[in-house]
Amino acid sequence: MSLVYVLLNTKPNKMESVLEKIKEIDGIEEAYMLYGVYDICVKVKTEIPKELKGVVQKIRSQDNVRSPLTLMVIKK
Repeated sequence: MSLVYVLLNTKPNKMESVLEKIKEIDGIEEAYMLYGVYDICVKVKTEIPKELKGVVQKIRSQDNVRSPLTLMVIKK
């Protein structure tokens, strides 16, 4: 199993629409709207490590997404 968190910013006033679109992507376990430096935190969990790249690319390519930061969990 592979686990990453993706922190991202959105264009102004687009947080809710981006959050809803991201929740529809396969491999997304959880997604939250935040207050602070980043607008959204996404938890991505896949059984096969190679699938992570595709899921993260789908998140990064969403309209109105800016400044994504991917954090890979190395030990739980």
